[in-house]
Amino acid sequence: MSRSVQPKNVQLRERSSLREFDYEIPTRIVGGPNVIARLPAELDRYGVRSPLVITDAGIRSAGVLDVVLAALPGGRDSVAVFDAIESDPTTDSVDAAARMIHDGGHDVVVALGGGSPLDAAKAAAAVAISGRPALDLVGPEKVDVAPLTVFAVPTTAGTGSEVTRFCVLNDPASQRKVSISSMRVTPRLALLDPELTTGLPAGITAATGFDALAHAVESYGSVWNNPISEGHARHAVTLIGTHLRDAVHDPTNRQARMGMLAASCIAELAANSTRLGLAHALAVPLGAAHKIPHGVAVAHMLPEMCTFNERAEPGRYAELARCLAPGADRLADAVRTLRSDVGLTTRLRDWGVGEADFKPIVEIALGSDNTQANPRIAGESELTDLLRAAL
Repeated sequence: MSRSVQPKNVQLRERSSLREFDYEIPTRIVGGPNVIARLPAELDRYGVRSPLVITDAGIRSAGVLDVVLAALPGGRDSVAVFDAIESDPTTDSVDAAARMIHDGGHDVVVALGGGSPLDAAKAAAAVAISGRPALDLVGPEKVDVAPLTVFAVPTTAGTGSEVTRFCVLNDPASQRKVSISSMRVTPRLALLDPELTTGLPAGITAATGFDALAHAVESYGSVWNNPISEGHARHAVTLIGTHLRDAVHDPTNRQARMGMLAASCIAELAANSTRLGLAHALAVPLGAAHKIPHGVAVAHMLPEMCTFNERAEPGRYAELARCLAPGADRLADAVRTLRSDVGLTTRLRDWGVGEADFKPIVEIALGSDNTQANPRIAGESELTDLLRAAL
């Protein structure tokens, strides 16, 4: 059992290098410039006859959908498209996409876009085969039959949804985030093509990049981590420290874009088996309640979480600080510097958050397994202090 020396009044969860772990990744990952051109061959390889592309209206209007459809035999008029996924995908839109899969007799889903279309597509593939509505599949391991095969094509570098077991959705009735969690929903194939990300605005590049950074940092800190996830997490942090600034300030830099796509994917290869930490535990309800873009909400909370956890495990977090910024010794400081450099300069108060809003956010965070994975124990008082520090 390894355990850092604790300052007074710091409660640390047990961390064991002998903890049993079970690491699984069913996704084949193909990456590089113009790998989208391989999509027809991949469809043939898996015997696909009738694909359905699931995406959102923004991907269509940006012209990215046309690039993907043009790569397919017959071009844009030969492939069915469902493009009604919202920025916060709802269980209703997932059920609608599943009906289109069923009614059209489609045999594979091509998930195209950021985390929202990818999560919705994965969920729709499960709903279509199960015959049950999305809400019935919410929770851990409720997907009891193999979903339709999903090919994932991310157009942002942040969520890593192309390799995850999670589908994060919004339940319109309760106005709360819900999650389908099953290894069965993990895509069969991920195509990481930097050419599809070069048109992303700087603000979205920065916010999604911080989401990826948080996945890696929180997975590394999780008491449920393992030797495989830890290696992935460290490398993802190194890639982000190397490439995020260039991707934000030079959007057509293909090396930076490829580095960030790889970092996003690798960070979730880590987090898939470890869960996350306090930054996500608080960012998810913050985003839902105050319409803060997820990556921005994460960027607000990540350095505060690092400061909190560094008191419990200073040596461990110093190692990760040097991955993000060679020569750094405090991860929180390195994260704040990167956040400023990529232009994420708002505070929670700029999004209309006040101290009167803390209680319901903290209540939701206390029920999150991300809070239970965090290495330093946090209760209502500690979580409230973290929100106050980001205000």
